[in-house]
Amino acid sequence: MESQKTRVVAYIRISSMRQIDNESPVTQRASIQRYAEDHNFEIVEWFEDIAKSGKNADRDGLQNLLKYCMKHKNQIDHWIVYNMKRASRDVDTYSSEVRLVLKALGITVRSATEPAVNDTKEGRFMENLLVMLGQLDNEGKAEVTIDNMKSLAFQGYWQHPPIVGYEICKIPNDLGKPRPSLKPSQMAEKVKQVLERFSEGDISKAELTRFAAKVGLRSRYDNKLSEDSINRLIKNPTYAGFVSDKFTEYELINGKHPALISIETFERNQALLYGNKSRKDQRHSRHNPDYPLKGLILCLNCHNPLYASAPRTGNGSSSPRYHCSRSTCKGLVKSIKSDVVHLDFIEMLKTIKPSTGILKLYKEVLVRQANTELGRLNFRLSAIRNELSELDATRVNTIRKYTDDAITLEEKQEVMGVLDQQKATISNALKELEQQQFIREQDIENAISVMENVAYQWIDSTSDIKSRFQTMLFPEGLVYDFNSHKFGTSEISPLYRYIGNKKDLPESEKSFLVAGAGFEPATLWL
Repeated sequence: MESQKTRVVAYIRISSMRQIDNESPVTQRASIQRYAEDHNFEIVEWFEDIAKSGKNADRDGLQNLLKYCMKHKNQIDHWIVYNMKRASRDVDTYSSEVRLVLKALGITVRSATEPAVNDTKEGRFMENLLVMLGQLDNEGKAEVTIDNMKSLAFQGYWQHPPIVGYEICKIPNDLGKPRPSLKPSQMAEKVKQVLERFSEGDISKAELTRFAAKVGLRSRYDNKLSEDSINRLIKNPTYAGFVSDKFTEYELINGKHPALISIETFERNQALLYGNKSRKDQRHSRHNPDYPLKGLILCLNCHNPLYASAPRTGNGSSSPRYHCSRSTCKGLVKSIKSDVVHLDFIEMLKTIKPSTGILKLYKEVLVRQANTELGRLNFRLSAIRNELSELDATRVNTIRKYTDDAITLEEKQEVMGVLDQQKATISNALKELEQQQFIREQDIENAISVMENVAYQWIDSTSDIKSRFQTMLFPEGLVYDFNSHKFGTSEISPLYRYIGNKKDLPESEKSFLVAGAGFEPATLWL
């Protein structure tokens, strides 16, 4: 009778199409298939990510694999990859977002080309080590790449997509090697005309936007430029012949490309744009702590991310706000103070809870891990309790000997004194170990409590963690209704659910409060 095969899922990943010749999908699939056949494994499902980075777990194929494993709990034994670098190149996200979930489901990883990865303690060590080595390799390449890009930027070369008025070209460096730069496009003269018109100082940005449309200035995609686009056009030092980006830390570097306007025109435009406000030493921040929801919340009218700014009030103070100033939304969507939006967001988070299954799995993993870590502690507790039992038995035996006149009173008292001293020492040690055991159990309860309190997790996080956390919760963003102060989304992370407050809804429907017609795809109002 043929033995029943072990059921496994297989995963393929390449980071770019350039990798197609060395660790191609075909190569990976063939190696995984051979490994499965050699070990009597049945591959029940294949998953793949093509041209996806391994530095995080935000990959469609990987997420589909995890969902499949959750759906088929207790039916999958292993997850096979070509090598651990295909699984992940970041130990933090691999441990928290992949391995933790699979471990809770009783699924272990196997590497088709790295037999040292297995269920032993050495195999688990190798699993983590190989992921860390992949991360080290990634970070090393990233550092070299960034250093090279910084070097090119400080030499004045352009390393971004082209901007309006320019197109990408290659120019030779001192050694004759081609390097990226810009050359004027057919829109260059129109850009110059618009920027020089603004420098005359008698035209508003709204009027300049109409002037740009009148002279035929269009975007790279042949669209009319919005007022925001015109504003960015005025601020951009590239048109004055500079390179200024994150690689130069926004220091103005003389570029290799030809300028469309003079430095004097550029400086005059900045003075008109900012008045007496100085932009010296200004630095761009990816995560502005004043606007943690920027990039997440979407305009109710156009469904694009809201802008964030702090216009001056009549008394000269600033008023941080979220708004949409796109031409399609002006007059339809009002701005609103950022602190109001943040309070609304926190109140909404109080209705978001981790799914019961995830909490159960998470607690199960924590308990298992704690039990493993407490194994030695429990062994010591058992040994100490045995010592106490032996001391009690010796104590009873000593009293019996004294009663039978086998020992004198002085001998009895001497033995009892030693026993009492030993018992006190051992009892103190027992209390310390039991306290450690209690603290570990409390740690698990605290961890579960923190997970359940989604609003607290967000409030207590740093700006970058807030950004990652809220994007994980709402991968499609959140539409914000300024009037009702409600948030809507077409998708919530499968790890969480919305707890509605409508008492007449059955439990199964509480996570699916669908808005009325007009939103595609269907929007859940929270």
